[in-house]
Amino acid sequence: MEIKAEPSADEVVEPPLGEQLLALAGSLGEEVAVWALATEEQILSRSTVRKALVYSNLDGTLGLAWERLDSRFYELGLDEAALAFLDLVLSVAGIAHRTSLVRVMDLDERRTAIILRTMIRLSGCDTLAVGTRT
Repeated sequence: MEIKAEPSADEVVEPPLGEQLLALAGSLGEEVAVWALATEEQILSRSTVRKALVYSNLDGTLGLAWERLDSRFYELGLDEAALAFLDLVLSVAGIAHRTSLVRVMDLDERRTAIILRTMIRLSGCDTLAVGTRT
């Protein structure tokens, strides 16, 4: 196992992609959708998803292309559970995308919790919590 050395003082360390994308969000819906993808991690780690969602401007700044991600939805190589999660996230992003909430039936417990937290964040309510019953 290789241990990476700490970066030198003059070396530029870029923040993780999720943090970079959060900075690009232009609305609460986009911010919450990026948060959901960054929290879930597996979908955003796919190069097909990153290439569809993230673009680079001529000046090197990044942008979000939710419509392009939506148009390539079935070309991303994701399984049905990942597609269900992404389908719900696209609805949160606020583009002209509609899906049924019944898609949560295709999610595992971890992704269901992320979607529930996403909806709570989107509602602006800070008194609700998602967790397991004991």
